Amino acid sequence: MNMIRKPLTLILAAQVTWVRGVSQCVVPSTVRSTAASGSQVYESKRAVSEYLLFHFGASDDIMPYSFGPKSALEFPQRIAELGAVHTANKRRALDLGCSVGGAAFHLSEHFDEVVGIDFSHHFVDAANQMKLDGKMGYQILEQGQIFSERLARLPQNARPERVTFAQGDATNMPASLGTFDLIIASNLLCRLPQPKKFLDSVSKFLNVGGNLLLISPYSWLEEYTPKEDWVGALSNQYSYDALIEYMKKQDVPLLETHREDVPFLIREHQRKFQYGVSDAIVFKRI
Repeated sequence: MNMIRKPLTLILAAQVTWVRGVSQCVVPSTVRSTAASGSQVYESKRAVSEYLLFHFGASDDIMPYSFGPKSALEFPQRIAELGAVHTANKRRALDLGCSVGGAAFHLSEHFDEVVGIDFSHHFVDAANQMKLDGKMGYQILEQGQIFSERLARLPQNARPERVTFAQGDATNMPASLGTFDLIIASNLLCRLPQPKKFLDSVSKFLNVGGNLLLISPYSWLEEYTPKEDWVGALSNQYSYDALIEYMKKQDVPLLETHREDVPFLIREHQRKFQYGVSDAIVFKRI
C-alpha cells in the first residue's frame, strides 16, 4: 500500500471520529485512579500523572518497597525492545494506545519514524509536551490528598524528532496512515468497544514481513466492551485460544511467531498498586 501520506494531524482530524520534582503539596482530587472503570478516567489530570509515572518515573517512586515485583518495572521500554528485536526492517513503527508516549520514545531509538495514537486527548497532549519540552511536571499520590511533585524526562537515547502523536480511534484508522514494519497494541484490546473490528483491519497497516505485537491482560469489562464483543473469556474458551482462532480467519494472514508473559506495575498511591501480567504475542504478516 504505497501512497503519499498527508500530515498525520490532518489525516486524523479529517477522517476519524473522536469519542472518547520532590516537594510535598496538598491538592483536591475528585477523579478516581485509572483502576476505575470506564474510558472517562483517561481524560483526567490524575490519569495523566499516573501514566507519566508509569512511563517515565523512577523505579523507586513506582515501587518503593524492596520486596515488590521489580521485574514489572520499565514496561514501556521492555515492550518497545520486544517489538524491535523481532522486527527486521526498522523504518516505521505505530504505537496504538500510546498513552503518554513512553514506548513510542523508546521505539524512536530503533525506528526511523514512529507514530503514536491514543484515544485520550489528555494523554496525547502530555505526549506532545514531552516531545516538545523533553520534560513535564506531574504529581504522585501519597495518601488521600497528599501529593509529591515529580518531573518526567525523556529516555536518554530517545529521538523525539522521529515521533509524531495524534488522537485517534484504533478501530477506525484511515488508510492514509500508510503501512508499518511494527505495530504495537499494548494493553489495548480489552479496552476497545469493538476489538474484533480492530483485529479485522490492523493487518492492512502492516508491511509484508512486518509484525503486530499484541499485548493484553484480557481484563474484559462491560464498561468498555459489550460482552458479546469480547474475544473469548466466555463459554470456557480463553482469550488466547479465541484470538488465535480469529486471526486464522483473516483475509490477510498473520502468523504467530513468539509469545511471552509481560508483567507491569502501575502505582495508585504509596501503598496501593495495579500489578498485571499481559500476554504478549508477535504476529507476522506473511
